[in-house]
Amino acid sequence: MRTVIFLSVGKQLARHILCEKQGKINEAYKKLQDGWLNNGDKVPPAEFAKIATEYSECPSGKKGGDLGWFPRGKMAGPFQEVAFNTPIGGDQCAF
Repeated sequence: MRTVIFLSVGKQLARHILCEKQGKINEAYKKLQDGWLNNGDKVPPAEFAKIATEYSECPSGKKGGDLGWFPRGKMAGPFQEVAFNTPIGGDQCAF
């Protein structure tokens, strides 16, 4: 599985795009890069939600990739580490 994460403030509030196929997540990430990231801009939450709705295979995709608020220990290892170590408002590419 591959994922892209967009974080906001709080315990942790995360949106993500989860795809089984590398090509699909690459396509989603390219949209994020072309629209904002390559310019050094942050992806607006509403725009990330549109892309997550289109690409994510996780049930959260229907909610724009929104995972809601969660404490440390609730999410799987690699995801949790990225979620809690990414600066507020930051993003991480596929892992």
